[in-house]
Amino acid sequence: MEIRYTAIPAERLAAMREAGEDEFGNKWQPRVAEGWEPLRCCLRKASVDEDIALICYTPWDEPSPWMEAGPVFVHHEACAGYPDTGEYPALFRHNKAILNPFDHSGARAYDHITFLGPEDDHLAALANVLSQPDVAYVHVRSGSAGCFHFLAT
Repeated sequence: MEIRYTAIPAERLAAMREAGEDEFGNKWQPRVAEGWEPLRCCLRKASVDEDIALICYTPWDEPSPWMEAGPVFVHHEACAGYPDTGEYPALFRHNKAILNPFDHSGARAYDHITFLGPEDDHLAALANVLSQPDVAYVHVRSGSAGCFHFLAT
């Protein structure tokens, strides 16, 4: 099974940068990275002293009763994004995670929600969830904070 891993779309981030605010009206402002922040634009950890922004983000691009929004870190200026869309992002491979699956109608597939620990095989668990006939895609989220990591299809 080939899985695609997708960071926050560059077009959405570009629109937010141009507007000077995220999609929820929070001001787009730089902050200096301490070096621990997981960046959702390129799916890597920020380097010390990089200019980043903390924004409110939802992976939904249209209204949905399933919409969840929360804080995520991104580069303040545009970056190259996540080029390895066929590779599970290394930064998130050994953390606490929630695999939050959705069916083909866009509703949450409750029977397949999966909680992972750092010791679990995240790739195998994700492949298992995505192999279910009723699962169309998965929002991979932080198991600690609940915030969005990336989309898996």
